[in-house]
Parts: sequence; structure tokens; C-alpha cells
Amino acid sequence: MAKFALYTKYPNESRSYISSVSMSTVAEARAYFIGMKQLTPEQFDQQFEVDIMQETKTAPGKGLLFGNR
Repeated sequence: MAKFALYTKYPNESRSYISSVSMSTVAEARAYFIGMKQLTPEQFDQQFEVDIMQETKTAPGKGLLFGNR
């Protein structure tokens, strides 16, 4: 399974995702997000896009729980 993310299509915003989900295909993820937003496919395509999520790995011991050690 891959992790897919929901992004806005507005070019003036930085590319950060709104929500993510683990699904088998991008079509399944798109259908999930369309249902979640309660939009028609046409309305959804005007405002959002679904893409595979690039996850960044953090170094062990780094994070909010441990501060910046």
C-alpha cells in the first residue's frame, strides 16, 4: 500500500498536504477524498489534487518529544 495525500490546487500556497490515507491506488485515494469532502468529481478536480506522498525520515532521537538534542 502507498500513502496518498490531498493537496490544494492553488498556486499561491506552499505545497503542504491537507490529509493523507493509505490505499492501493491513486484512484481509490481520490474516491475516498471526494467522499470525505462531499463534492462531485468535477468540483473536486477544480480545487484539489491527489498525489503519492513523499515521506521524510527523521533522525532517531529528533522530534517534538525529545526536543532538538
